[in-house]
Amino acid sequence: MANEDKGGSAAAWTAFAGLTPLYVFSSSLSIGMALGWTFLLVYAASSALALLLPAAMGRKRIFIFALAASSVACSLSASFIRIIDPFLFESTYRRLFLVAFTVPVLKSALMPETIADRERAWENVVRGLGYAATIVVFGALREFMASGSISIIAEHVSTSLLPMMAQPAGAMVLLALSMAGFRLALTLARGADR
Repeated sequence: MANEDKGGSAAAWTAFAGLTPLYVFSSSLSIGMALGWTFLLVYAASSALALLLPAAMGRKRIFIFALAASSVACSLSASFIRIIDPFLFESTYRRLFLVAFTVPVLKSALMPETIADRERAWENVVRGLGYAATIVVFGALREFMASGSISIIAEHVSTSLLPMMAQPAGAMVLLALSMAGFRLALTLARGADR
């Protein structure tokens, strides 16, 4: 049981570290929503192809096809964002294509090894929703801490409260606080099991 807990917390830390670039780029609610939507779409496409392609294709080919599907999903998401809000697209298009190469997406592109892993595929959907939600919440928190308000309109964030939070350094401070809180929660959860 202890090894499973260590493996689960190691996977959580890996995912958290793999999403760090998206947390840094998510400086407002609107940008967080664009990155979160793109992540969810890319993650779902990658997971679905890795799950649905026949195992006879081989692990390497399935991985390549899943990554290709995630790149196509990323392009479709960028096109959708461009149609909905051209200004948001202009502020995020360089960052959107990074989503296809984050650690959680690459991990989801791997074919499930056992039948039990295939049966727990719904957990990947929930995990992807959770990751996307953290990206959106992180952007909203940074915008609130930088300006004292949250707006869904994609415009330059006013930095009247804590200007540092709109910069990458503010993202690192918030990431450090989040990691400390996450570690405390894991420690308390392990203490409650004993």
